[in-house]
Amino acid sequence: MSDSVQVDGGNDLIRLSGSSLGEGSRDAVQILIKQRIALISRRWSTRASRLFKAYGFTNAQRAPLHLLKHAPQGLTQSELADGLQLSEPTLSRRVTRLLADGLVSKHRLPGDGRANLIKLEPAGLKALDGSENTAALDRKLLFQGLSTEDLGAALRVLDVLAARMEDPLESEIEAEAELTAV
Repeated sequence: MSDSVQVDGGNDLIRLSGSSLGEGSRDAVQILIKQRIALISRRWSTRASRLFKAYGFTNAQRAPLHLLKHAPQGLTQSELADGLQLSEPTLSRRVTRLLADGLVSKHRLPGDGRANLIKLEPAGLKALDGSENTAALDRKLLFQGLSTEDLGAALRVLDVLAARMEDPLESEIEAEAELTAV
């Protein structure tokens, strides 16, 4: 049986059908995985923002609160940006909003007047803890029916991809991209 591609426009999904996973199919599956990760990322972010709107913050604003919960002494803005893999200007905008909402506080770092220490405030902890219950219920719904083995396999694949994306591009790949882009 040959492979074919089916497009489910209502769900923005592309599905591969067929019985074997030959080399051509392997390439097609790799492309589908890449597309699916991008789609799921966008959907997850949109869904989380809707879920957390009731708590007065977006998913993007929730992420610093989560990191700060596990650093009771606080984190510098640089450490927070690194932990979230964000640029400092992007993080600064998020922190400004969280400060205005009273969810975090900013203090000069003792011994270094140039750095700011960001700390989670009781209101931030309360909002985060409330949102954690909502997030746990949502994860339960989303992962329903998937075995621990399924989740482990998915996590292993994602971990390998994430680690490989940390590596610099191979010079041959960059050279090929430059040649074909012209």
